[in-house]
Amino acid sequence: MGIKGIYGEIGAGERIALAKLATDKFVETGRPLRIAVDISIWQFQVQCGKGGSNPALRTLYYRFLRLLSLSIQPLFVFDGAHKPPFKRDRRTRTTTYSLPNFLTKQLLQLFGFPFVVAPGEAEAECALLQREGIVDAVLSEDVDTLMFGCERSMRNWSSESVRGDAATHVSVYDASKIAAGASGLDREGMVLVALMSGGDYIPAGVPGCGIKVACEAARAGFGKSLFSLSKTDAAGFRAWRGNLAHELHSNDSKYFRVKHKSLQLPETFPNQEVLGYYTHPVISSAERVERLKNELHWDREVDIPSLRVFVAEAFEWQYKSGAIKFIRGLAPALLVWKLRTRGAAATVHEGVVSSKTGEERVVRSLCGRRTHFSNDGIPEVRIEHVPIDIVGLNLDTEEQENRPVDAFGVEACPPLEHEVVEDDGVPTTLTTNGKRSIYDPTKPQRVWIGEPYVRVGVPLMFRDWEESLRNKSRSKSESASAKTARKGQKKQRAVNGGMKAGALDPFVKVMKPGMGLDRAGAVSGVAQPPPLLSEPLSPTSSKAKGRVPEKTRQPIQQINHN
Repeated sequence: MGIKGIYGEIGAGERIALAKLATDKFVETGRPLRIAVDISIWQFQVQCGKGGSNPALRTLYYRFLRLLSLSIQPLFVFDGAHKPPFKRDRRTRTTTYSLPNFLTKQLLQLFGFPFVVAPGEAEAECALLQREGIVDAVLSEDVDTLMFGCERSMRNWSSESVRGDAATHVSVYDASKIAAGASGLDREGMVLVALMSGGDYIPAGVPGCGIKVACEAARAGFGKSLFSLSKTDAAGFRAWRGNLAHELHSNDSKYFRVKHKSLQLPETFPNQEVLGYYTHPVISSAERVERLKNELHWDREVDIPSLRVFVAEAFEWQYKSGAIKFIRGLAPALLVWKLRTRGAAATVHEGVVSSKTGEERVVRSLCGRRTHFSNDGIPEVRIEHVPIDIVGLNLDTEEQENRPVDAFGVEACPPLEHEVVEDDGVPTTLTTNGKRSIYDPTKPQRVWIGEPYVRVGVPLMFRDWEESLRNKSRSKSESASAKTARKGQKKQRAVNGGMKAGALDPFVKVMKPGMGLDRAGAVSGVAQPPPLLSEPLSPTSSKAKGRVPEKTRQPIQQINHN
């Protein structure tokens, strides 16, 4: 919930594809993007899942798959025993409408994702983890993390496409940019806004005070001066409250757009207990933070056998058809993880032959390159792989259903809940009949993966593939140049009849102006007309019509008028 109306003041944030944030971080630092997640928010949100067995847990399962496919390293944070007893006018220990913690923790362990239990409120702990550099950002659903001192927060992980529901983009909020922006709200100012206009702990706020007035007071510096007071400084709080009330009523310093004479601050304002929730939340000690930095294991492997048993029981993905559905969702995400971790584990002592063999066990071939709107145009490479080889599950151990099905126990099916719908019209299973294919995990499948992960995961294959692309480009360029040259030759022949340049030079002599040749061919100083190359045209010629021949022309006689 956060502060009602706050996004109208600080803006909607910068909308960015989560895949782009993750890829950019990997390219810049060589490690994945690390985010802290308040899991209680997800446990509440997934209740909207519908259909099938345990839809809420299944929705959470697909969210975890999506994080794995983006090569993000999440750290999930659970609320602790010392969180505030009330929030949003409800007791915070009520978990009737949320997914149970024990199921969530079990699923996290199977995925290999780390989690911690905060001493108090999870959002405050997430903000601490970000400030201490354990994570790069916090994924939440309101701005409370900013009020706890978080410097970079993300919210609203959702789809930007009209063709699918897969979450692709997040709204990013940078605390320094917000403070320097039009709103001018820093952490202290936001806390004051929550106290005056209403927040999670006191939704009502000060009677009659709206978000606009509260933001004006925050920009005037009343939030910073409030944070500077000691908890035991009763006189300081009275003076602070009196100063704020005076400015609200008189507007002497022109902090507000108009005077607010009817606005009365209660004698108990600000509530000391609620203020303490923001200024001094119950969070981990410095010693515990240091232990987390040293002990966190970010890249645990997915426990595939145990996860297969879990989904069979929780989602009723039983028999061979259930195993194939499990492979279909897990294989693309696990492929990204394997490519990235292969690059991290590569050694200089690995031989070229063994390295190529290892690459071919993961990737069959590289067969395309693109940019796509779902990840804000980061370069992707299309990879051909065999899902059963990636997951490593033995389908022969799965029971066959007691009803007529196809060879693999599944029918042609639409994209899974977490999949991004592609727009290139190419089916995931290689087929040539143009129909929706039956998914076969033992046959090659194609998937788009960020180019940086392909570069580090299969470097030899990627190098050879790029070389082949350069050769094709060079061949096309040479063919185009030859074609252009042939066109130029044809055009030249059309102009000069095919005569080579300089063909008439032996028959021409260059002379100075005014010089000529006599009948013997000697040079004469008297200018002579150029010799005729042919006989004069006949008088009957169309060009000579009306002219008198040279031989019949009579001299003009001079008439003497004397």
